[in-house]
Amino acid sequence: MSTDAALWAAWAKAGGSQCHPLMGHVLDTAAVAERLMELVLGPRCREELRAAFEPLGQAERWIATLCGLHDLGKYSPTFQGLQVELAVARFDASAAADVRSVRKRAGLGRRIDTPHGLVTTLHLKDLLLRWGASPDTAEVLAVALGGHHGHFPDGAAVRQARREVNNHGGHRWRGWRDDLVSEVLAVRGLAEPSETRWQDVHVSVGAAVGFAALTTISDWIASDTENFPYADGRDLPAYAHQAEELAVLAVDRLGLRPWTPPARFGELFPGKPPRPVQVLVEQMTLDRDEPSLIIVEAPTGEGKSKAALQAAAALMAKNDLMGTYVAMPTQATSNQMLIELEELVAELGDDVTVRLIHSTAKDHLSERATTPTGVGYDEQQEGDVGAQEWFTRKKNLLAPVGVGTIDQALKAVIRSGHDFVRLAALANKVVVIDEVHAYDTYMSTLLDRLLAWLGRLGTSVVMLSATLPSGRRQELVAAWQSGLLRCLPREVPAMEPCAGYPRVSLAGTGRPVARAAGVSKLNTDRTLRLSRVRDEDVVDWALGQAAGGRSVVVMHNLVRRAAATHAAVEKRIAAQPKALRPRLIMINGRLAVGARRVVEAELQAAFGEGGERPRQGAIVVSTQVLEQGLDLDFDAMLSDLAPVDWLIQRAGRLHRHSRDAARGEPVLAIAGVVDTETGPLFPPYLETVYAPMTLLRTWALLHHRTSLDLPGEVPGLVDALYGAPEAIACPAGWEEAWRVAAEKLERKRKTAERNARLMYLPHPSAVAHLSELTRHSKHTGRTRDR
Repeated sequence: MSTDAALWAAWAKAGGSQCHPLMGHVLDTAAVAERLMELVLGPRCREELRAAFEPLGQAERWIATLCGLHDLGKYSPTFQGLQVELAVARFDASAAADVRSVRKRAGLGRRIDTPHGLVTTLHLKDLLLRWGASPDTAEVLAVALGGHHGHFPDGAAVRQARREVNNHGGHRWRGWRDDLVSEVLAVRGLAEPSETRWQDVHVSVGAAVGFAALTTISDWIASDTENFPYADGRDLPAYAHQAEELAVLAVDRLGLRPWTPPARFGELFPGKPPRPVQVLVEQMTLDRDEPSLIIVEAPTGEGKSKAALQAAAALMAKNDLMGTYVAMPTQATSNQMLIELEELVAELGDDVTVRLIHSTAKDHLSERATTPTGVGYDEQQEGDVGAQEWFTRKKNLLAPVGVGTIDQALKAVIRSGHDFVRLAALANKVVVIDEVHAYDTYMSTLLDRLLAWLGRLGTSVVMLSATLPSGRRQELVAAWQSGLLRCLPREVPAMEPCAGYPRVSLAGTGRPVARAAGVSKLNTDRTLRLSRVRDEDVVDWALGQAAGGRSVVVMHNLVRRAAATHAAVEKRIAAQPKALRPRLIMINGRLAVGARRVVEAELQAAFGEGGERPRQGAIVVSTQVLEQGLDLDFDAMLSDLAPVDWLIQRAGRLHRHSRDAARGEPVLAIAGVVDTETGPLFPPYLETVYAPMTLLRTWALLHHRTSLDLPGEVPGLVDALYGAPEAIACPAGWEEAWRVAAEKLERKRKTAERNARLMYLPHPSAVAHLSELTRHSKHTGRTRDR
């Protein structure tokens, strides 16, 4: 039935039963909730919620019916007073007087009445207590229902609402609300509460989060008049049956259907022989029937993304999950992964829609829709406008298959309205998080809290990294397991040691394990020649490398440096004969979306797998945008000094697709550092990108080296950089710079951790009241430190 405010009039017994908008919306919402339970809530949430209500019998029926009662507070003078003339026409004189007494006075800018969610909370708490529920159970269920507009009411707000008798109507209106509830229970075929064991109902925090999210999502769907048009019927049982039929259609219209891809790698990616890491991941996940955390560490080019999708498919199949959300570090990498997922779905002949989820997704999709060669855009997507529009903002993570930025997932643990919906939306999926090493202290602190909540809700997670410090790996595992095992991170089982690399780590309810994997022939014993290039020689180096027809990339840490190098190279190339001019391409994060897409397509066509490399050579000048996402292959690279893990990540773009001897040896030249007797100097403003201490420790590791042996040296270098302070000795003469940088890094780390703690939810094991999840709400845009 319609939820238009003008149609909300209280239910009156005088003329007999009548299916007015409030009663209709109760039945609509209950029908949707019963339909959604399997689709929205994850297995762990469902199990805990069903177990909580099992003592009553018909557990799912009770859960869905309570969801339907979320708007019970609208049966009150304060809400009916929003449409006074309509309301008083349907009440007797005394009830009409109650409504008039709380009507909003003309000229008053804001509402000062009691929100209907608070009336719902106080009434249902009292009602549940009268039914025999414990105070804790009555509180958590009433607060969960009262918070359906996004914020859970706390005790002080409910006590204040109780004192405002004129707003909620006192005993008379309470009796009418009780009558409505009794009518609903009868129509829904539920037993008299006095005949049930409400004293045995106990609701965990995981069940409460799931219950609150189910209520809110069901309300959203049931409030759409296209799903439930207004019908002024009087036969409540008949309408309840009709509501159930409409609920099926409404949910189906949104495409809330499980994705069921094949679980074996060979079936998911036919014709593509699995690499060693992919074989190990399949062995460890194929029969995994409990919530799991998998961390895949391997060099670029070993197929981590495909391994993650196979792991997700296997976990989805064995754990009865809805789908997956692939979280990428940036919008650009999200856009690239969208193409890969759409191609995979198309090759499988699947009709599932892959949703792009980030702040500029709509602009990206709109632009792609006007591009004839836009991958994955077709007439079916044009016909899916209604569902596309529904999956926006707080609803976007509900999509069965999504790809977007890590920020969209991190929003779930920032204290804000409807954060519980975001948590529940992730709970029925496998969450894949790429480039785990890419996040700074602030984001990593939020990520750890997200993992704790995902673990608590029984959400499986797959994490990918080329360069992950061993200490960080243990932190990630401990964070997730602390949620799963309902303890603190320091109380989880110690992880088995594993010195091998590549490696796959696996955690569940038992002790985490790690297994070493082999590497493909492409990455076996790769030796990079290291060299130093002065800033004033960068242009000469690039032109010299490209002169033999090689494809070269120059990667700077700052846009101003990249722009200066591009301008200098462009000027020098213009002076050369046309036949000898290498192709020059510039890319950075400040390009407009459309321009960047054109450049990315050009890069992919030339340097992607199977690309047609320019015969006259090429020079690509970029910022860090090429570190991730685009699958490109170059012959030589000049990089500004960056933390050693990022240098290794960048070097993964050298001989990525082929190690043909004719290409010569892969070269990694380092610029952006000037040695002095008191330590290295870095370009101005670089400390806004990387911590000086991290650069000092990296340079202490590398400044005397002439080569890097990959992948064998990766774990040692990364652990040395991010390990104990004494893991790297301070070179002579650097002591003062080293001390100042170390102190600055520690201050920055503490500040970032403090800033993140001010934003995130309490640990799931420390939640005493649901209101703690939405109290003192923060802006969800603060997923990154400013």
